[in-house]
Amino acid sequence: MLRLDVVAMPLALARIASILAHRQFNVLTMDVAAPVDGLRRITIEVDTADELGLERLVKCLNRAPDVVKVVRFSDDTSHHRRGAFVAVAFPEGRLAEVVAIARAFSAEVVEAGRTRCTVFAAAEPAQVDALVDALSGFTIRELMMAAPLRMPRFLRKGHTAVDRAHTWRRS
Repeated sequence: MLRLDVVAMPLALARIASILAHRQFNVLTMDVAAPVDGLRRITIEVDTADELGLERLVKCLNRAPDVVKVVRFSDDTSHHRRGAFVAVAFPEGRLAEVVAIARAFSAEVVEAGRTRCTVFAAAEPAQVDALVDALSGFTIRELMMAAPLRMPRFLRKGHTAVDRAHTWRRS
């Protein structure tokens, strides 16, 4: 998982995408935030187990003229959450079962009718996947998952997550 701070200029996103394509990385998710103070935050989840290739990608991104900062997050140094909306259809009278499943996974029913409802969950990706599996006994009409969110962990005094988050800055 990479988080980039990029100058909010036309074609900056296209240049980032072309770097990823040129290096032949499979992008799982890419989330582009609205510009704030002239910078745009881009979160990219790439599918790779190749540490050396990922290191090279980070160096290549750092050399891009639009990139201000690249932060690499790993599973052990960051909190990882994913949001999902699940639209579920079910036979009349079975709403209570869907609500019970949603509560078991700390999810929320945001809209409900006699034969369909929408469930929202924001949790670790494995828990969101388990919720979807539990609801698969009903008819899932629509599933919308947001790009994953990551934030560095703040540890007790003497331990710093930022030191282990592999932060690279431009000089």
